[in-house]
Amino acid sequence: MSAQSELKQANEPVMTGTYQKSGTFLHSSAGAHAEKLMPVLEKYPVSQEEVDSRLPPKRVLNPSCFHPEETPTVVEQMNLDDDLAENLARQLRCQAVIQESFAAASIGNYFPLSTMFENCVLFIPSAKRFYDLNQEIVHKHFPEVETAVVNAFVVTANKRSYGTHSASGIALQIPSLVKKRLGFPTEYRSFHTALTPTPLDRQPFVIFEDAEEEAPNLQYAYEKILECGVDKEEKAAVDKALYLFLEGKLSEIDLPTVRDFMMAKYWEKRYADTPSPGYYCDSRVGDALVFDNYRAHGDCTLPGSPNDRLTIDFRCFNKVHYPAGMSGGLDFIVDPDERDYQIKRKRDSIEFLLLTLGYESIDEFLRLVFGARGTDEINPFELMTDLQFGVYNKSRYHLLDQNLDDHYERVERLYARIEQTGEYILPQSAKQRLEALAQ
Repeated sequence: MSAQSELKQANEPVMTGTYQKSGTFLHSSAGAHAEKLMPVLEKYPVSQEEVDSRLPPKRVLNPSCFHPEETPTVVEQMNLDDDLAENLARQLRCQAVIQESFAAASIGNYFPLSTMFENCVLFIPSAKRFYDLNQEIVHKHFPEVETAVVNAFVVTANKRSYGTHSASGIALQIPSLVKKRLGFPTEYRSFHTALTPTPLDRQPFVIFEDAEEEAPNLQYAYEKILECGVDKEEKAAVDKALYLFLEGKLSEIDLPTVRDFMMAKYWEKRYADTPSPGYYCDSRVGDALVFDNYRAHGDCTLPGSPNDRLTIDFRCFNKVHYPAGMSGGLDFIVDPDERDYQIKRKRDSIEFLLLTLGYESIDEFLRLVFGARGTDEINPFELMTDLQFGVYNKSRYHLLDQNLDDHYERVERLYARIEQTGEYILPQSAKQRLEALAQ
């Protein structure tokens, strides 16, 4: 261990790895998050007459809700040595600098242009080593795992963590598929691993352990919100959110944020009379909270911290089965022109992320990773999962299973410049692509 690491550890509080109450509650945490996400609705002017004509009582809704088997959260120590933890922390801070350069693109955290979630594989060179070192632990807790992706992120000093949310996907919005358990993972685990000691005063990761594990579609959430009672302003907001969602008015960037808004309002109302406490782990470096991603988690109401909170996370799914004749979530898009459009948008989104790393095009990256062999035939959705479009099962092009050494050498050279100069400027080509994607 380096002298710098020893000094840093000496200054850190002593953690016990105990899973305990945070002092916060689901209804109030979700309510705060819903308020934070409200501005996304202001981006979409609508006619109240049109909204009213497309919602009950003039429209019959089709609610559904998936209920997975209850899985209690446990704490597990992952394989994470000091050098790996330091490298991950360094890379995460550089990744965060890049993300901050276009942070205004979305109010939410999960969107196609995020440097986190499935896109993290492009930005965190040490994530693949962490992935390789911990497969045995993942299989111990989740033997049914078919696909695992790595997510890594920073809750930066003096900022709040992303608020209350849970897993969802396109198939979970379709009642007939929910009934048949097709098109989405019926088992979904996360291994949320601390890269920094995480006491209560460092924006810890919060799970609402006593809340029901469920995945309602937005029509179900809407009906339950109204049953619980809302004021005039709340009614207008949830009406607008559901209308925009059902009528396909939302951009790919804003759709997850509007979904999170509706779910936050649902929890705020559902648990107002039966408060459900939050739990956190005063995590040591390497402690992972192994939990079901269908359970409500995340809390933006804890006090800000002068210290960063760094995390790496496995998101793991069992094998997802699809209706006959379908091989993935894209097949739910019946219109071939719309499917081609979404494939192009995915390709453009990945290309934007690669432009931020100094590439000239996605083709340059594909040639670097796969060589000259048939890169034109690679569907961009095959490179990584895409939860928004229900792409879960990994393909033979899954990036975490490839040799990414040459790519990561490029990333490390960029990060060395960021560390040396203390700044990062978004390339003009990336700015132009971002503007086009925002249309």
